[in-house]
Amino acid sequence: MPAKIFNLTKKPNKQIGRLPLRIQDKIDLAFETIKQNPVSGAKFRVGDYRIVYKFNAKESRVDVVKIEHRQGVYK
Repeated sequence: MPAKIFNLTKKPNKQIGRLPLRIQDKIDLAFETIKQNPVSGAKFRVGDYRIVYKFNAKESRVDVVKIEHRQGVYK
């Protein structure tokens, strides 16, 4: 079930701007994958980076919480 609402808050949006361009492109593709299948987990791997998100099934809404390097995201 694809998500109807995809919310990218201010913090992850700022984090994306600091990443290398090739990673930014991969993250854009990852967002499309998350929109199509949001129930697959709360973390999505993009190379050495992780997209952490919440999925609300009632509202069919994905909220991106943060995007960080894998070394820092699990702390």
